[in-house]
Amino acid sequence: MSIGITLNGVSARHPAAAKDAPSAIQAIDLRIAPGEQLALIGPSGAGKTTLLQLLGLAMRPESGRVEFAGQDPWGLSTHALQNQRRKIFYAPQTPPLPPRQRVVAALLAARLPEQSLLQSLLTLLYPRDAQIAQSALAQFDLQDKLWDRVDHLSGGERQRVGLARALISSARLWLVDEPLSALDPTRSRQAITALTRAAKERGETLITTLHQVDVATREFPRVVGLRDGRLAFDLPSEQVTHERLAELYAQHEHELAQASGTVVNLQAGAALDTPPAPAPAKIIHCR
Repeated sequence: MSIGITLNGVSARHPAAAKDAPSAIQAIDLRIAPGEQLALIGPSGAGKTTLLQLLGLAMRPESGRVEFAGQDPWGLSTHALQNQRRKIFYAPQTPPLPPRQRVVAALLAARLPEQSLLQSLLTLLYPRDAQIAQSALAQFDLQDKLWDRVDHLSGGERQRVGLARALISSARLWLVDEPLSALDPTRSRQAITALTRAAKERGETLITTLHQVDVATREFPRVVGLRDGRLAFDLPSEQVTHERLAELYAQHEHELAQASGTVVNLQAGAALDTPPAPAPAKIIHCR
């Protein structure tokens, strides 16, 4: 059964933050129904990743109450809390893929929380269920990379492998942090479509942070805007107007322009899944 989460007046600060620093998340009220899909947007420093970590039970709230599947997870025993965390798939912006590992093993590692120690060791030594891993890769057009080493992949390919792990896991809540940062527009559309389609088919709850506001409003039925750690809006995507976005990104207009696809950052070319176009050939004049 998919997971629903409720936050009531939740505030949180990073453990390493100074005591006089403001909370990264401040008095957030949010209800996410089981099987729902939503996108979190907002300028840098708005608290999107912190909120994702709160939802993933990786961070204890400073104040307020979190309800995970109808329970207060922080009132559970350590063992019960670990069981709740096993229901969560968390994909950071940079996937934690061991560089010398085969892609198949890195993918199947998504099933480690539900396996015994012996099964985990066997998976590392001789990956089982390779066909399942290849099927997940095929959703991201990476099926030919199954037996490659992770350090032989491009940055965009590694990011897509990290997303394919969601399809391998048995988690009921998918939390994905900036899944498109290393992808070109074509790969971005393919990746987000594969992710949302798989979550819908399986009935999983999907929450993702995005810088690409056009993708958020096009692909997700619900969009939550954060600014300075507070909830700026929580709306159906069709109600996220240009005026609301301008207010959300006030004094961060360059981020909104880039996120809307109106500005191309050429310096990011090396990180994209598709390499930048080659420089024009020099013309040599012969005399």
